[in-house]
Amino acid sequence: MENVKEKWYEVVYNTRLDKLELKKPKLRGRLIRKIRKHKFFTTIVITAILFSVLNVTMIYSFLKILQNI
Repeated sequence: MENVKEKWYEVVYNTRLDKLELKKPKLRGRLIRKIRKHKFFTTIVITAILFSVLNVTMIYSFLKILQNI
């Protein structure tokens, strides 16, 4: 019942299908909602991506130093 109360204002009339439908949530809104709900998992994923990028840049700079020797 709570779910119905939250989504009553997202009803849109589809003229092609001739019926009422719920609006599809936008990608940004869904992403923000999931980030707020799963803070620990989001922190782990962002940290893993950050460390991966840092690792690649360090390997690249190390290989560049080796080429200059």
